[in-house]
Amino acid sequence: MKRYILTVTLNPAVDKTVYVPDFRIGKDFRETQLHLSAGGKGLNVSRTLKHLGHRALATGFIGGGSGSYIGRQLDKEKIKHRFTPIEGNTRTSLTIIDSQTKKITRVLERGPKISPRELKAFKKAFTSHLSRASFVLFCGRNIPGAGDSIYAGLIAIAKKRGVKTLLDTSGKALILGLKKKPFMVKPNLQEAEHVVRKKLKSFSDIKKALRHFHNLGIEVVAITMGSKGAVVSDKNEVIFARPPEITRKNPVGCGDAFLAGFVLSVVRKKSLKESLTLGVACGAANAASISPGFIKRESLGGIIKKIQLKRINSCV
Repeated sequence: MKRYILTVTLNPAVDKTVYVPDFRIGKDFRETQLHLSAGGKGLNVSRTLKHLGHRALATGFIGGGSGSYIGRQLDKEKIKHRFTPIEGNTRTSLTIIDSQTKKITRVLERGPKISPRELKAFKKAFTSHLSRASFVLFCGRNIPGAGDSIYAGLIAIAKKRGVKTLLDTSGKALILGLKKKPFMVKPNLQEAEHVVRKKLKSFSDIKKALRHFHNLGIEVVAITMGSKGAVVSDKNEVIFARPPEITRKNPVGCGDAFLAGFVLSVVRKKSLKESLTLGVACGAANAASISPGFIKRESLGGIIKKIQLKRINSCV
């Protein structure tokens, strides 16, 4: 029986990216480029996995005209999905990129509120998907109506069935999810600072943060820092990786592409160094693409050769 990596995106979105030269607040502009894609962190992970040649199944909630667009777009891209339908309309996320300054402005809708009936239907479907899952990734913000403990409950269900879990969210949903000890977490620098309640200004600070996560029962921790790279720890090893400089088109989804490369390597039983290297390469390749999750597989080899790796003393 073929197995897949299961991605959970509770609150997906239609990602609209527009390029506006010399963008300023309070003015009228005409875009010079516009791109639409089926978005949300887990969908970006599924898309990157597709480009890497690995099976993935995307799940979550979709509804309304925007939800129908997401379903059609994923079918077009041949990305497998099994969403729970809802009455509300799936949200839209707007990214404005100033093509001159390269500065980015984002407007993220909250998303529709789901009903108890819809939540119950999703949990039933999610449980059935676990029978063929090699790994499950919980990605992105919670959806209104699900409650802050939703990820914690889903992690418990997956662990009970022997499926490794990864949590990539923020706020209270992250804090509560950590209590169920997922196998791996991937906060960015700001999210990690929120958990440990202090600024992480040095490698020494980051090592203390990694230790904090491990003390909570997390086996693998990756802290991403955008174009500056990522640090990953499995208690025994701490490795830092810095990507090469690239021509950046859109950084949205880089952390999701990182996750796809990293988790795929874990599933294939690669070393921590190999997993981090592919993850960082995928993140860099994503930044060179206009739409999130669309990476060029043939570009990875050249990027990997230029990644700078540094082993740091164990954080435990």
